[in-house]
Amino acid sequence: AHVQFDIRYYLFALLFIVFDIEIVFLVPWAIAAATPKIKTLGNLVAANEIAIFIAILAVGLTYAWKKGALEWEQ
Repeated sequence: AHVQFDIRYYLFALLFIVFDIEIVFLVPWAIAAATPKIKTLGNLVAANEIAIFIAILAVGLTYAWKKGALEWEQ
C-alpha cells in the first residue's frame, strides 16, 4: 500500500539532522577550548570561526521559525 506522509515530517526530520550534526562540530571544539593552553592567534581564529558557524545556524533557525516550519499544526 502507498501511504503519503505530510511534507512537514520530512522538513522536521531534516532540521533535526542539521542541528544534530551541529553537535558533532561543537563538542570537540568545546573540549579543545576547555583544555588549558597558551593563548595563540590560532585560538582566536578558531573562536571566530565557531562564532560564524553558530551565527549561520542561528540565521537558519530564525528563517525556519519565521516560515512556520517548526509549527506542527496549521
